[in-house]
This record gives sequence, C-alpha cells and structure tokens, in this order.
Amino acid sequence: MMRCDDVTELLLAPDRVPDPELEQHVAACHACAHIARGLARLDSIVASSVLVEPPRELQRKLAQLAALMAQPRPVPWYRRPINFDWLVLRPNLVAAQGLAAVMVALASWQVFGWFNLFRPVIGDVGYAMQLVVASPAVAYLGGLQIDLQSLTLWSLVGIGGWLVSENGAIGSRLSSLTQRLRLP
Repeated sequence: MMRCDDVTELLLAPDRVPDPELEQHVAACHACAHIARGLARLDSIVASSVLVEPPRELQRKLAQLAALMAQPRPVPWYRRPINFDWLVLRPNLVAAQGLAAVMVALASWQVFGWFNLFRPVIGDVGYAMQLVVASPAVAYLGGLQIDLQSLTLWSLVGIGGWLVSENGAIGSRLSSLTQRLRLP
C-alpha cells in the first residue's frame, strides 16, 4: 500500500517509469488524481511555451557561425609547437651542425678579441681620428668593401626569405592557395 506523500514524490520525479501500483493508487485516491491531472496540465503548458522553434534567420546565422568555426585556421609561427626534427643524428647533419658550432665559437672569439683590443676614448674628435689612424682599426677599414658586399648579399637573402615566408608577398599567396585547394 502506497502513501500519498510517496505518490506525490513519484509523480514529480523527472525520469518516472510506469508503475502499476502507482497507477492503481492514483485511480483510487481523489487527492492524488487531482495532483496527477494538475501536473499533466502543467507539463503540457510548459512544453508548449518553452519549446519554441527558433526563427529561420537565427538558425541560418548559427549554422554559418558553426561552419566558420569548424574551418581550420593557420596558426602563426610564434604559436606553433617547437619542432626539433632538424636535430636528427645523421652523419651529414652532425658534421654540418658541428661545423656551424665551430664557426660560431671562432666568430665569438674574434669579437671578444676585438673588444679587448679597442678602448673607447672620450674627447676631442681630432684626437679620436688620430687614434683610429694609428690603431689596427685601419686594417678593418681595408676590408670594408668586402663587408658591405656580404652585407648586401645577406640582405638580399633575408629579403628573399621574407618574400617566401607566410607574411611575405609570395608566401601569403601560396598559403592562401593551399588552403583553398585543401579538401574538406
């Protein structure tokens, strides 16, 4: 035998399963039948007023937004994960990386020696010019043309690299072309 308090609680349960004992009590008890009818009427009113189909324009905008967010976007270079594929242990790459390390060490040693050789002098411009002419810096001025040529060459290499990069004129066109050719 069910009590009316238990029946009311079972009628208010969101995931109610059909129970023959509950149905029998509701059919016999006038108060529980009144509560069951009221809950059924409330459910129908709430279902008809809350569950509304959104307007077609809103549905279309949401579908466009979902499609736009689903498209892959290019990741800027500074947000890409660091890839250490160039550090593989192949003999030719190990030799090239070792040679590059030796060249960097020699260049830094020369720069360190150059800084120890020259001491800046604060004073008269004429006196400073005499110091430059009398110092070993004149030997460096003789190689200025070679330095300017290598500077120009490496500047052209840098400009070419920028043009091909994703921010450059050629690279941005190539990346947009590959994105358009990419299959969905």
